[in-house]
Amino acid sequence: MKQISLTFAAAFSVAAAAPDGKQLFTTNCSACHMLDQMVVGPSLVEMRSLYNGKPDDFVNWSIAPQKKRPSVIDMPSMVHVGEEGLRAIYAHVMQVSKGVTAKKQEKGDPYAAAPTHLARPQVMRIFMPDAGPASIAVALDDINSLCWDAGACRLRYAWTGGFIDGFPYWQGNGSSLAKVLGTVKYTEQASPFGKDAAVKFLGYKVKGGLPVFRYKAGEKMVTESYSPVSGGMGFVRSFSVVTTAPLVLDFPDQSGVSVTADKGKLAGGKFTLTPAEAAAFTLTYSLK
Repeated sequence: MKQISLTFAAAFSVAAAAPDGKQLFTTNCSACHMLDQMVVGPSLVEMRSLYNGKPDDFVNWSIAPQKKRPSVIDMPSMVHVGEEGLRAIYAHVMQVSKGVTAKKQEKGDPYAAAPTHLARPQVMRIFMPDAGPASIAVALDDINSLCWDAGACRLRYAWTGGFIDGFPYWQGNGSSLAKVLGTVKYTEQASPFGKDAAVKFLGYKVKGGLPVFRYKAGEKMVTESYSPVSGGMGFVRSFSVVTTAPLVLDFPDQSGVSVTADKGKLAGGKFTLTPAEAAAFTLTYSLK
């Protein structure tokens, strides 16, 4: 009986640790693949027609993709997801695309506005102006958007108005930049941890449709996330920093931008927190 209980416990542990295909798809694939129409890459409906009943082919392609369409940007390898994770993504794709019919291809950029089939928020990994190649564009809502640079592990800028026009990027097979559809209201010239801070990106997960970034700044472990302000122009920036020493961050004052903090002392472009305060704090940016 004891052996049976141990075996059951082990089986339950393995099942509990099974990868979440929906979450993995959202984080790694949703920026380029929509359910029923092609945008950057083929739709899930088309993927089903290609790989239904062929999970091994799907995994092999995802690990070592090759050029198929001359006018479409190359898919990066998903080897970092791992075979087990890719099989979970495959199962999710097959499930959600079952019985779905592909829509007629629309012209223009479906991410530029917010049609009913593309609700905000949105997360798009794409080449952005005035940012590094590892840019992530985020539409917090219909008004507020931002560009976060995963290479530099920092916010580049935030804007109000529309989201982005990615068509030049897709049409140019990655050789052109997306266009910001709005007015940039806030920019940061360096990491708040200092322009010489050694940073290392540790990835992000999606929570409530919005990314939660994880990275190291020196020896500090940092979690950073964003949400829109309620009914206006601006955003809320939430941090969790693991540190044993007082934390001093650089947030220079900018015209037209009002910043308030729920903890610490913010004055003269310097933000000072105790280690306990640094564990969880927020900054609210009001944009004019």
